[in-house]
Amino acid sequence: MILQNPPATPRYCLGENRRMCPREGVLVEPDADIAGSETQQAPKWVRRPRLDGPRIIAAALVVALTGAMSVEPPPSWEESLFWAVNGLPRYLDFPLWFLQQAGMAMAIPAAALALWFVVAHWRPPVGLVLGGIILGWAAAKGIKAIVGRGRPGVLLEDVVYGLDGPLRGIGFPSGHAVVVFTIAVVFSPYLPRWLRWVLYGLAVVVCVARLFAGAHMPLDVVGGAAFGMIVGSSINLVVGIREDRARPEAVPEWSLGR
Repeated sequence: MILQNPPATPRYCLGENRRMCPREGVLVEPDADIAGSETQQAPKWVRRPRLDGPRIIAAALVVALTGAMSVEPPPSWEESLFWAVNGLPRYLDFPLWFLQQAGMAMAIPAAALALWFVVAHWRPPVGLVLGGIILGWAAAKGIKAIVGRGRPGVLLEDVVYGLDGPLRGIGFPSGHAVVVFTIAVVFSPYLPRWLRWVLYGLAVVVCVARLFAGAHMPLDVVGGAAFGMIVGSSINLVVGIREDRARPEAVPEWSLGR
């Protein structure tokens, strides 16, 4: 129907939808898909190559350096640092054992479930599970075979053990450190700044707890933390970060490589 006084251009005829509207003066009903396009857009994913790329390189250097320094017998400074933590009061045993569970392999699927509620999409949780298990856990086993240094119970005498008891086998890198830092890196773009500090603080406490429990030497947890940074940053690069759920300060313009 042609109107004598055409109405104002409907909102759905503005912007990128203008070409889909008829000539002026013709009254049409908006298409439901067009009208709802603003609210039904697919999530936008961004990557931070200028941030995650250098982080991966720096962390790889740390893994290589700590692996080369992990010799038998351990350096005197590393042994002194281990004794300083391993000799802490034993009433810390249960609290630190409890916090260590954040570095268990089963923490990865649990964290992935929590991440799904945060991001409301399957990509980051699936990336965390696959990357954490395949790249994190399996690759860490390969590094253990290359470095080959034993745990504190093999290297030192009179080690005080936590609730898990004495552990044997290869110590470098710490699997707990790999897991907890992988989770922290993948989660961090979606968390407020203060909560990011809490999460990374928990990751550091898990590393300290592994020394307290007599499970690892200091270089083991430093190398494991660096390897976890590699895994987490690689997951973010491959999967991407959901822009509308991420914190603005976590995806600065300079990091996107546009």
